[in-house]
Amino acid sequence: MVTSSNDPDILKWLSIANRYTRIALDRRLQPYRLNASMYYYILRIHERPRLTQDKLINLTYLNPSNVTRAINQLVNLGYVRKRQSKADKRVYELSLTKRGEELYPKIVKLRQEVADNLLADVPAEQHDELMALVRQLALRAVENESPKLN
Repeated sequence: MVTSSNDPDILKWLSIANRYTRIALDRRLQPYRLNASMYYYILRIHERPRLTQDKLINLTYLNPSNVTRAINQLVNLGYVRKRQSKADKRVYELSLTKRGEELYPKIVKLRQEVADNLLADVPAEQHDELMALVRQLALRAVENESPKLN
């Protein structure tokens, strides 16, 4: 059990970090008609060509309707191609278009810039430890709010 009287402040500071990081990403992604909610899909699809929409849902920890909506927006913007699987007609495979592939390195670069700005005052030797802690907190939050499987 957590005992510090300031513990609820972690929620405040995580929220502030998330909000302002999203603002920074949104500003940098605006020229591509993307936002902080959409760029992640381009990264994952690039890493896993012919990724199915179901597998993408499992990677994101998001509601399936949110993923579907974002993918449809990326298709409409010309960054993602959505094709029915030849093996299973119920499944859609996702891949980046040429335009999406050209955008990928730009997203990687601007994402690194935002991360570098966020970590500018954190000593380099603490980056891995901080990343592990943030990941642990995020996964705990997912676990706490996910339905329990029996």
